[in-house]
Amino acid sequence: MDKNIPFAAQSAAIFGEAWRLILASPLAVLLYLALMIGGAMLVDTNDWGEGADFAILAVDIGATFALTMILIVEGVPGGRMGSRGFGTYFGLSFLTGIAIGAGFLLLIVPGLYLWARWAPAYGFALAEDMDVSTAMGESWDATRGHVVPILLAMLVPAAVSMAGALAFLLVIDEYAAVSWPLALGGNALVYLGSVLSTAVGLAVFSLLARSGGAKAEVFE
Repeated sequence: MDKNIPFAAQSAAIFGEAWRLILASPLAVLLYLALMIGGAMLVDTNDWGEGADFAILAVDIGATFALTMILIVEGVPGGRMGSRGFGTYFGLSFLTGIAIGAGFLLLIVPGLYLWARWAPAYGFALAEDMDVSTAMGESWDATRGHVVPILLAMLVPAAVSMAGALAFLLVIDEYAAVSWPLALGGNALVYLGSVLSTAVGLAVFSLLARSGGAKAEVFE
């Protein structure tokens, strides 16, 4: 990465690429948000038990995978090369999730570091047709020296999702029903953050592995 470019400018380039990816597939993004916000609102405002919570989680995993694939095909230069699909996506989510979660338990900083190092892993796995371990290794190598700007870009979607989660935590107690306005606002923030997080990770991959020109120069 060009040391003469400030971290803030590098992060802005990443987030700009993420926004480009979103704008390349607006219908898919809107459908994802409508599905997840609507489904989560129904679950949150009705006492349907833990089975409903598990169901909305399963739907989210599938919907996020579909959104990831569409963003790759429609927005990432070169699109999808290969045939790896949901199994690779799920395996990557499982392994990185465990490692990053454990890192957050260890004083947060290790989790943030791992989160940044594996940010483009989904791109390497699904766009470059790599297995889980190979994609994690390629992502680790590609992000060496670029952790700070990647992390700064990723904190934007994290802050959006956390705002939604905090809305639930601060407004309701253990026995209170969730109101429709709260369910709408809180879930809108949570799933908007999910869209942005997916796009930022793919943007890092796009700039590292696929893009040429001025935007990619931030990683030279």
